[in-house]
Amino acid sequence: MAHKPLTMETPESALLKGLWWANLVTFAVLSAGAFLLVNWHSALSVVVGGAIALANYGLLEKTICRALVPTSGGKVVGRVLIRYYLRFAATAVILFFLVRQGVVEPLGLLVGLSVVVVTIMVWGVSQAIKLRKEAR
Repeated sequence: MAHKPLTMETPESALLKGLWWANLVTFAVLSAGAFLLVNWHSALSVVVGGAIALANYGLLEKTICRALVPTSGGKVVGRVLIRYYLRFAATAVILFFLVRQGVVEPLGLLVGLSVVVVTIMVWGVSQAIKLRKEAR
């Protein structure tokens, strides 16, 4: 019996798409709020941090999805970890130079970088509330 290759056309893919859109909404809200509440340089720092966070999230999602689809063998975990650490190192270097050169302010950058964390926390709390309501 031939096995059908694993694809990301599953309920999990809907979750990933939903989280991606939620990340974009969080990014838009934080960016708009920054431009309304703080100076231009700080707001730009939020946007840059958010863009870096979204890019990292997207690349991590692609790496993990590729790892879940069977290929011609090889060490999947090793490849995922190597890509993760390379992306981590590249991000660290980029952040270092952005802050060192004064392109961004550290606090605004940190707020922007928290886009994915905020989205996942809000999603987690909403799921916990939903489960609690279902349990009653």
